[in-house]
Amino acid sequence: MSDSEGSAPTGKQAVERKVKSVPVRGRENRPRSRREKSVLTRKRLCDATNRLLESRSLRAVTVSDITNMASVSPATFYIYFADVEEAVLAVLEDLNGQLPDFPSLVHAIDTAAPEPGVRALVKAYLSFWDKHYAVLRIRNLAADEGEPRFREARATMLRPMMTALEEKFKSGHGPMLGFPEAPVLAVVTVLMGMLERLAAVIRLRPPGRDITRGRLIDGAVMVISTIMKTKEAG
Repeated sequence: MSDSEGSAPTGKQAVERKVKSVPVRGRENRPRSRREKSVLTRKRLCDATNRLLESRSLRAVTVSDITNMASVSPATFYIYFADVEEAVLAVLEDLNGQLPDFPSLVHAIDTAAPEPGVRALVKAYLSFWDKHYAVLRIRNLAADEGEPRFREARATMLRPMMTALEEKFKSGHGPMLGFPEAPVLAVVTVLMGMLERLAAVIRLRPPGRDITRGRLIDGAVMVISTIMKTKEAG
C-alpha cells in the first residue's frame, strides 16, 4: 500500500472532487425537492386552465385540453385536481392572493369630497377585472347558476372590500339617502353587485357617446359618491 492510499485527499485532489460535484447551471449540490416540482406542475396546470378559459366556456374545457397545453399526462392532472372545476377554483384561489389592496383604497376615501377616492377605487376594480376577465366571468356564471364552490370563491374574493365599504359607511352619521332604516350591508351588497356587473358589461362597448367606458365609470362614481356624501352629511 502506498503512503497516499487511505489517507485524506491532498488539496489538489479535494479541489478536483469539488469541481466534479458542481451541479449544472448553478443548481445546488442536492437532489431537487419533490415539493418544488409539484408546485411547478400545479402552476403549469393552472396556467393552462386559465389560458383555455380565455377562449372557451367552462363546460367546453376538458382535462385533455389542460394536460395537452401543460404538457403533462392526464394521470398527473388527477394527482392535483379531481376535475376541471377544481382546477378553475385553484386558479381563483391563486388569484385571491393577487388582489389589489381595495380596502386601503376604500379607507382613503374622503367622505367630505369622495369623488377622487371613489374614482380611484372604481378604476382599480375595473383594471383588475380587465386583467383577469376570463376566469372572473366564469366564476360569476358558475356562482349565479348556484354552484356552491364558486359562490364561496366569489364571496371570499369580495368580502374584504365589502367589509371596508361597510366600515366606511358606518363611520358617517345620519340617514342614508333619506332612508334611516336602510341596512348598510344591504346597500354595500347592491353597490358591489353594480361594480361586478359593470366590470362585465363595460367590455361590450355599446355604441353611443353617452355609454362609453369613461361615461360608465362616471356613472358608478356618481352613485357611490352620492351615497357616501349623504351618509356623512346627515
